[in-house]
Amino acid sequence: MNATQRTRPPLLLLATFAAMGTLSQCRDAAAAPPAPVQLSTAAQEPAQGTKQVATVAGPVRIMLSGSLEGRLEPCGCASGQLGGLARRAFQLQSGQWDLLLEGGDLVSGSTELDFLKFYKIVEILFSSQRPYDALGVGAADLALDLDGWATILSGMQVPVVASDLESPAETWPGKPFVEKDVRDTKVRIGSLTLALPKALAGEKEPRVKLLAPEEGWQRAMEGAAQDTLRILMVHGNDAKARELAASLQPRPDLVVACSGDHVEPKGTPDLVGTVPVVYPGTRGRLLVDLTLARTDEGPVVRAYNPIRLEGSATRKGAMEDAGVKEAILQHRTQVKEDGVLAKMANRTPTATGAAYVGSESCATCHPNAYETMLGTKHAQAWETLVLAENDPKRYGWPVTSYPDCVDCHVVGYGEQSGFVDADKTPHLAGVGCEQCHGPASEHVKNPLQNKLGKVGGGTPAKVCTSCHDFEQSPDFDYAARWERIRHGKN
Repeated sequence: MNATQRTRPPLLLLATFAAMGTLSQCRDAAAAPPAPVQLSTAAQEPAQGTKQVATVAGPVRIMLSGSLEGRLEPCGCASGQLGGLARRAFQLQSGQWDLLLEGGDLVSGSTELDFLKFYKIVEILFSSQRPYDALGVGAADLALDLDGWATILSGMQVPVVASDLESPAETWPGKPFVEKDVRDTKVRIGSLTLALPKALAGEKEPRVKLLAPEEGWQRAMEGAAQDTLRILMVHGNDAKARELAASLQPRPDLVVACSGDHVEPKGTPDLVGTVPVVYPGTRGRLLVDLTLARTDEGPVVRAYNPIRLEGSATRKGAMEDAGVKEAILQHRTQVKEDGVLAKMANRTPTATGAAYVGSESCATCHPNAYETMLGTKHAQAWETLVLAENDPKRYGWPVTSYPDCVDCHVVGYGEQSGFVDADKTPHLAGVGCEQCHGPASEHVKNPLQNKLGKVGGGTPAKVCTSCHDFEQSPDFDYAARWERIRHGKN
């Protein structure tokens, strides 16, 4: 019996998880693995002719990742996208790493879909042939249903590191540290969350207590031998990570900063005093492969290589693990069967309290703008999902039922009166007028008293980049794109 079969999710989700398939072993690769990654020489290595220093701990080869933010695989909206758990699993077959460390923030929200994604991510990372050695905890993880989150991690016996968190719950999975023996070296991993989500922070009877970072680090290092390699995974911003690298005692040998300040890893580690600080990036687009040691003069990163998780340029799926790919497909199918799209509709009120009415309601007074909209790709946004779903060479899975994908191809999804599905709200399928201008029910009744502007009153470029972000539209240029949809007085 594997770890996935042992775990029992909360009763409300039991029916959902009962239908979810277990992960096949990562050795079932789609193609032969690539040659081992050639690591670059870090600048910290002593140059020829300089004094040689003695190594007192290590070297240890580590693969780092963090801030996955629910990105099981690239969305496919643009070519050449990086990332995906299937590519990650395939890459991990190509080398011999001593430690696999995942920083945390596996998801970025607290919806039912986020919980289902969290379950699938944990299953993939910790029920494979080579499971990860430690999982940190970010505030986004704790925003999930806490009992369900804890039950899944405890049931799968995931090595969760939560150095600055305490909880009285019996199912609380967090430990102050994880310690591993790598040949003759002990490696101890701590993790600092630094902040609780708003819902937990405001509880009168706290289910989770947040300790000061210094206290959390002391818990993590308590009883550690002097020659133990000390690794800290830390959330929060870049400045806080650097501050802790300089102030914590005993000094970490490596700080892994899991934050959104760096979308991609830097080309080389930063040095804060003698402590190397690295950034695994966001959305699981890259991995960081490094070799860490400690000499009698301090820690040293002997090799450092950010690895881009790219797909095959010649054959679809050739650089993806087949078992992980199948597990993700099972997740997508389960989301459709459970009707998650409809469950996540109508969750929040609109910003103005008005209701969505559809673009045809705009046509009478704004015929030219309406005709312009019909001639743009925005108007065909829903149809692109339908075509992709029906084409196995493109998607071939129920993308029109997956909330993350639907959100940018319709009007008002997730808001009250917004898109629900193609049958119930066909007038809101596609990116129509109200996606940029806001719900128009009050404007239609009395245009002069209820003028419409831009959603949220933001600048035009920011309205667009909520969907046309760096990954989904990497070449997005507002000035150039506006000319394709220009309408209005000018």
